[in-house]
Amino acid sequence: MASNLKFCGICDQRHLTKPSTDWCPECNQPLCAECKDFHALSKASQNHSTIAIANYLALDSSFRKVDVHCSVHDDKYVLFCLTHDCLLCLTCLEEHTKCDDVVRISKLTKDVKTSESFVVTQKSLSEIILNLSKVQCHLEENVQDIKNQKESILREIAHIRKKIDSHLDKIEQSLKTELCKEVDNQCNNIICKTLENIKIKKTNIEKCQQQMDELKRYGSDLQTFFGLQEISAKTSTTDQYLQTLDDDGSLNRVTISCKIDRKVSEFIEEVASLGTIQVQKVTSQLILERSKDKHAQLVRNKSTNAIKLKLVNTIKLDACVTGCCFLPGGKIVLCDRSEENLVQILNQYGKFIFEVSITPYFAFDVTSIDDKTVAVSSDNPNRKRINIIDVETKTRRSIATADKCYGITHKDGSLIVCVQGKGLQTVKTHSKESTTGVPCDLGSCSYITSWDNKIYYTNNKNHTVTCCDTADNIIWTFQDENVLMDPRGIAVDNAGNVYIVSSSQNKLIVLSADGQQSKQLWSKDDGLVEPYAVAYDKIKSRTCVFNLQNNGYLFDVIF
Repeated sequence: MASNLKFCGICDQRHLTKPSTDWCPECNQPLCAECKDFHALSKASQNHSTIAIANYLALDSSFRKVDVHCSVHDDKYVLFCLTHDCLLCLTCLEEHTKCDDVVRISKLTKDVKTSESFVVTQKSLSEIILNLSKVQCHLEENVQDIKNQKESILREIAHIRKKIDSHLDKIEQSLKTELCKEVDNQCNNIICKTLENIKIKKTNIEKCQQQMDELKRYGSDLQTFFGLQEISAKTSTTDQYLQTLDDDGSLNRVTISCKIDRKVSEFIEEVASLGTIQVQKVTSQLILERSKDKHAQLVRNKSTNAIKLKLVNTIKLDACVTGCCFLPGGKIVLCDRSEENLVQILNQYGKFIFEVSITPYFAFDVTSIDDKTVAVSSDNPNRKRINIIDVETKTRRSIATADKCYGITHKDGSLIVCVQGKGLQTVKTHSKESTTGVPCDLGSCSYITSWDNKIYYTNNKNHTVTCCDTADNIIWTFQDENVLMDPRGIAVDNAGNVYIVSSSQNKLIVLSADGQQSKQLWSKDDGLVEPYAVAYDKIKSRTCVFNLQNNGYLFDVIF
């Protein structure tokens, strides 16, 4: 890259000094008006797109540092290794012959400025700035409320003081000191520190938003691709920070009050204190903006080799679990077939809250319709029903089905179920109409899930996992009995990676979004014994896995 972008790089090599007017991202150098004309006529560079040098200089310096040439081999970068997250020239490729996910840069950067990833990132930036503004306003109001409460309490203390003699001067001052200390602690040490962090992060995200506009207008595809990676990482980190504030109680509203001893006026000589300062935290009612599937993949599919699990909790159960799902708020819903057919509701850490009986129907699998409603499939041959349950009121209604159902998922107002020997059947929740799609010979314990206009289902009869679109066209089918036999529960994350449990091999595996790569994440050695159910929380990036009997496991998924 030319050392001084204000002067033409070609003229500089000819020991001439001419001001630059344009920048060529492909050649990675500034051009004057004359050299730009020759550049446009040259066969090697006639298809290169240039931008005004002023627009190029408007890009953040970190994006301008993206070099298109290999510093080691002095050759142009043409490939990218997803495993090692690095650019490759053709010579570099010799060191990555064992990597399975080397792709052309042109494939990754094609239409990047109009890609879903770019649009989602822009939307995410706006959403996070809105959330930061909400939190900032929330905390500033709380600080002002505390200060107003302080003034109110001080007036109350002064009023009481006027009614008593000098004997109480000492304890009056003691109470004032305690109040001021607590207010100072809450406002300056706790809330204001959080507020300061919020302001800093808001400023950083606003800068990212500006950078996105600059990249879209002036950045090359490669610069945009790498800029998008950097900004996406900052966006994800800030979003996680907001979620942490919500989870650890930092946004709980603080109130301060003073409880005055009623005996003060009657027993002046016996009272040792005017009262006590009380600090209460009221659960925040602040609602942060969250788009559907907020954490959708922002740049590109990661290799499955990068996916790891971090155990959050082992869930001890005396149940027979065949199905599970997450509610949008993080609660876990289970289908328990032991003795009585139950639907169990657990909190976000796997602790039991309550249960709902659906006897005489069987409970096989469950899917969430919204934050308080779930649908439960039944494989009872004599009572062919899907039960719709309100987990708040514990009420239920049912929809008749033509056959007994196994796996179930909800998509766009309809339920899609696995029907043994026939295939997938769609049932509309309001009209109760049903249609048959994807005819196939499914096994008795097939499961299904959906994401991003795609449907994924398992077939334990032929040990396959299939991905199809909403028009019932098969996109890919995974079948490798060395990797996966007797597939049961299935779930998908925001990047399209597919999680499946094997009941006979006692393991949890993940398939890449294209169905080409696989990785074992959890096994019998870790505690899996005949696992049946798996679910994925797309908001918190968590997954839960349940054995048919006894234990379940809750994980954070790390990419």
